[in-house]
Amino acid sequence: MKRLKVLLMRPDSRSDELIPPFGLGYLITAARKKHDVEILDGIKEKLTPEKFREILKDKKYDVIGIQIFTFHVISVKEYVKVIKEVLPEAKIVFGGPHPSCAYANIFQLFPNIDWAFRGEAEVGLAKLLDLIAENKEADRNKLMEVPGLIWRIDGRTVANQQLFVEDLDELGMPSWDILKPNTYPLAPHGGFFKNYPIAPIIITRGCPFSCTYCAGYLVSGKKIRFRSVDKVMEEIKWLYNEYGIREIHIEDDNFTFNPDFVREFCRKMKESGLGITWTCPNGVRLDTLTEDLLLTMKDAGLYSISVGIESGSERILKEMKKSLTKDVIREKVSLIKKCGLEISGFFIIGYPGETIKDITETIDFSIELGLKRAGFSLFKPFPGTEITRKLVESGELKEMSDEDWSRFVLADAVYAPQGFTREQMKGLRKKALRRFYFRPKIVIKFFSEVRNIQHLKIVLKRIYSWLFKAK
Repeated sequence: MKRLKVLLMRPDSRSDELIPPFGLGYLITAARKKHDVEILDGIKEKLTPEKFREILKDKKYDVIGIQIFTFHVISVKEYVKVIKEVLPEAKIVFGGPHPSCAYANIFQLFPNIDWAFRGEAEVGLAKLLDLIAENKEADRNKLMEVPGLIWRIDGRTVANQQLFVEDLDELGMPSWDILKPNTYPLAPHGGFFKNYPIAPIIITRGCPFSCTYCAGYLVSGKKIRFRSVDKVMEEIKWLYNEYGIREIHIEDDNFTFNPDFVREFCRKMKESGLGITWTCPNGVRLDTLTEDLLLTMKDAGLYSISVGIESGSERILKEMKKSLTKDVIREKVSLIKKCGLEISGFFIIGYPGETIKDITETIDFSIELGLKRAGFSLFKPFPGTEITRKLVESGELKEMSDEDWSRFVLADAVYAPQGFTREQMKGLRKKALRRFYFRPKIVIKFFSEVRNIQHLKIVLKRIYSWLFKAK
């Protein structure tokens, strides 16, 4: 079997954060057993189509895989064009959230790609690469056996059944020797940290909850699956010893779902004696937190936690199916602070049906809670979500253009509730940020945690992006 030369890439994007693409790291681990795999982090390299063209001129890749989020649609079309011009024989494969959630029209948006994957692709990509290496990529029977593959039969788009690996230990750990986490700048998820270098890790996959605005289950399924604590610790020790990592950011959606698992993890973290600090910057469910669990995590090195609050309107919380009330949110936030942990909250502005009263309640609530930091994102009608389906069915949401897809970034507006304009939504987000952050105690604390000149530049760039740059 031929040993393929494979490139996996993350496109450049308007991002305030820059963490190693550990999702691609897992794919590399799966593929490199039989093939030669390289990675290209477009954000880190500030990739442009012209720079990409020069890179490809010196390479002879057989397969190029691109991780695509919804906001990448326009830029990735340029990358595909470059690939076809420089390496016309190379196979192009997409993966990531956008094809996972909107696979039906992926070949209409990108007619020149060969395949895509929906959901977790470690097993599927390895199988597909083997078929290509054996010149069997046109064998329909073989392609039907590739889990999660999105492909064409007589011009019709089909998607194979997804595979959610039950035992996550089977997937190994990301190929950190290729990702090189210690080479990333001081721009981690959340923006702030206690120690450096930092590495992101994932411990669980899947989400059983039914928040109407989220399509995470389309990528990783409804059932929560766990890595073993021993394997997680093996990865952390490897990162500590090989790359000098001194802080871990747990990027799970549901790390605290099983308290017994968390306690075992904390026990072994403490027993390790590494003294690593850690945070949960991606957010955990408030209703999974108890005082005992929070103190256990703090004792094992946790110093900061982020939570999804989303709204200060009881009506909107119910519409979102958050299974939370404002009283429960107040209780849990107070508990986190009582345990001596820093807390950040995530909020959504512009959810369908919101009024100015609802949005004002959200901004007021963010201030009332006494959070250390708050993130305000404008509602996005992500493909595959319950609320997006309802908007399409009602006729309120029309077919997206390329320009619309490109607006699926934090500070831009792709949708406005009835009675509002997109410009008004962006103005309301800026108002929320100003009201929350332009308070003396918040400003002082914010800048007191800047670590050095490099970090200050990144923080100032982020502030400018939040408050002034969004068009």
